[in-house]
Amino acid sequence: MKDKNILAIALDIDDFLTTMETRELKKRDWLDPVHHSKKHFLNVKFKHEGREYHVENLLVPGCIELFCFLFNHKNVRPAFFSSGVRDRNVELGRMIVHQAVDLAGDSSWLDRYDVYSREDCFDTEGLRHHNHGIQDKFQPEDHFGNYKKDLRMIYYGREKYQELQQKTLNEDPSILLPNPEKDAEMLKNIVMVEEDSSYLFPGQEKNMLLCPSFFAQPYPYGVNYDQDDLPPENKERFVDDFKKHNTLFYAAGVLERVFKRHDSEGISIPELLWEEQGTLWIDGDRYDERYPKHFFEEGRAVLRQYNSELNFLVPCQEKPETPPFSRG
Repeated sequence: MKDKNILAIALDIDDFLTTMETRELKKRDWLDPVHHSKKHFLNVKFKHEGREYHVENLLVPGCIELFCFLFNHKNVRPAFFSSGVRDRNVELGRMIVHQAVDLAGDSSWLDRYDVYSREDCFDTEGLRHHNHGIQDKFQPEDHFGNYKKDLRMIYYGREKYQELQQKTLNEDPSILLPNPEKDAEMLKNIVMVEEDSSYLFPGQEKNMLLCPSFFAQPYPYGVNYDQDDLPPENKERFVDDFKKHNTLFYAAGVLERVFKRHDSEGISIPELLWEEQGTLWIDGDRYDERYPKHFFEEGRAVLRQYNSELNFLVPCQEKPETPPFSRG
């Protein structure tokens, strides 16, 4: 990061900003005009290793509005950080930012974001040939997964970090060994917004905003909620569908709270993230306390500044009478 006063916010893509669950949804005889209009379906075309791909993605509710919110903070530089291939991520990121520009009308945003991909992750499998126990030091307690989104990569820059990673894997594992006390200064202005904590790099817990994973569309119909309160909770469901369908509202709510407290109290962004939500997701015994619902309401107020029609995505048992979006 060239400018140490910039706040880098790296957001996951799959099952957070977008979902690939489109086939069954498009078979329905009614689609909500606010959440499932034609512009929400993105046909991402890209080449990878000599092959052409066409992959359909659906924007998760509030995606474009969330980017407008982030871009409107002059010191924020958003980034896409997905373990997907770079060719896909670059094109998908471009399409999302263009929609944000179209909604809010600021073309300068086209040059004010970054894209990070699988190639930018730290792959712990590369440590297997070292002495026993080294690989475990790169894995947070009670976590799994070989790909880690080490936020120091954003601080150092892609090329420098790749150099450090190769030396760590092939020569000296201590080079990028987690050191929370040492790393805190370089990470004070970097945040990861993620739905899968397995990508967490050890010692960077305070930099993570963990959100619900978007999984499965509301059934049989998904509609834009028509009230200003919170939808009633379905006590029969083990998983809170409301939270997973509206994850970006939660992200916006937490970030808005953190931004305001940072401006008024001067506390670092990582410390505020930890106070507001980190202690809830890190503790397995507090699972039911994760993702406080007041943040969804606060996030809705934020995102509605860019789209007054936007509300929560909720299930509906009967086909709505309002006109659906036209597939054209």
